[in-house]
Amino acid sequence: MESVLIESAIEEQKNIIVNADVRVYSCTLEDLFTDQVKGLSGKLSIPEYQRPYVWQQKQINQILGGWREHLNKQEDDKPMYYLGSIILHQNDQKLNIIDGQQRLTTALILRKIIAPHKKSGINYTSGISIRNIKANYQYLKQLNDEESLIHLDFTKINITLVVTNTEDLAYTFFETQNTGGVRLKGSHIIKAHHLRAIQDNRIVNFQARKWEAISSNKVESITALLTKARYWDSKLWRDFPSFRNKRELKQSLIEEFTLLTHNDDENLSYHYSVIKNEGDKKYQLQESDYKQIRQPLSDGNNTLDYITEYIDLYQILFEQNDHRASQEFYELREALIDKNCGSVFLKEFYQIVLMCYVSRFGFYKLFEASLWLFRAIYSMRLTMNRNVVEKSIFKYARETMIINHIVESYTPQQLFNHLTKYKYELNPNNMEENYAKGRHINCIKAYFGKNTINTISYYTTNLNQFDKDLLKGIHSKIKTNYA
Repeated sequence: MESVLIESAIEEQKNIIVNADVRVYSCTLEDLFTDQVKGLSGKLSIPEYQRPYVWQQKQINQILGGWREHLNKQEDDKPMYYLGSIILHQNDQKLNIIDGQQRLTTALILRKIIAPHKKSGINYTSGISIRNIKANYQYLKQLNDEESLIHLDFTKINITLVVTNTEDLAYTFFETQNTGGVRLKGSHIIKAHHLRAIQDNRIVNFQARKWEAISSNKVESITALLTKARYWDSKLWRDFPSFRNKRELKQSLIEEFTLLTHNDDENLSYHYSVIKNEGDKKYQLQESDYKQIRQPLSDGNNTLDYITEYIDLYQILFEQNDHRASQEFYELREALIDKNCGSVFLKEFYQIVLMCYVSRFGFYKLFEASLWLFRAIYSMRLTMNRNVVEKSIFKYARETMIINHIVESYTPQQLFNHLTKYKYELNPNNMEENYAKGRHINCIKAYFGKNTINTISYYTTNLNQFDKDLLKGIHSKIKTNYA
């Protein structure tokens, strides 16, 4: 998210010293690109750890639209167009771009089309950046052929440069609002983005009150689960950042639920349905009340409703007891999931796949699905040498493509048939009762019964038998439930 930290333009070329570690300049884009900012020296650079250039046609059209709107204003003594703030970290003779890479790179592509002889001065090493730069260059070149972009005068586009001497201070400016010193969460940015897209003030107030009733931490955690479900797609796999990388994690949520949402007036929801033939009549049956978890999203109500709908589903499945889910499901949740016999990563992954299941089939055969998905997901606890770490989840999700199998199955039974084909063998290491693996086996034994699941010592010498016993236990639970 390209942040604007200083909303008012400062007198052109005046250097204001905020303190010994921060300098603020007001200049034009052309001044910055031609090293004409008085008192500032160094070469613009993109640190390797920064995310790549990812802007697409939507963001380019937005920035061009703002420029066209400014040009069309009939005002005497009209000020320059203000593009916002750029945050730089001065590192010797490098000016590392902390915030503003997307805008500056887009401007440099435009500059290359308008004035081909001018050099950008920035080296791009990321393959993703280079591909997107080439694609956007072709798009803008075609746009320039259709409507000349020569009117884009970089000497009339104003920016504010915030230059810091330390990287930490640069990121503090990036993550902090200018007025209150309050760190913006991804949920706050998502909310503000979509409320701005709603025209009716009554609906704005309704949506704002609805979001304010939900803690921002809950919005953050559940949108992270939704983002993983959308990222882990066999057709277009995207890597999800580690929970340790707070900046990239926040950026992923913001991009998925603001930059990649459609800027249109259509509020479309996509649901799974099946057509039933009875004689000469046909009936369309909606299989789930929930929007498809990977459906495209539009700005405004569409995205806000999507997120709050899945927050409601999360609460039904994992926090409350609701009539829409069976008592047997909640007993399984209490015995096997809430006991924390796995790990936080396994639990979150299990939550993701169950939400995907309800997105696809609603609450139909949820208990049966919860058993088969428990076996599939929590098998990682039993097949690995030690604890299940985050990378293990990412690897398993990509190798099995289990989310695709869920959302692309035509019937629950088709999904269950696929899940039963999965076989595994116990890893005998760290199976003692005081280890996580041993505690997990005992949780399973307590739920399915000692007549079904044997002792830990038995399985240390009969590694293949545990999964066979678990399968018997699952079939017995299903048979009892449908008796």
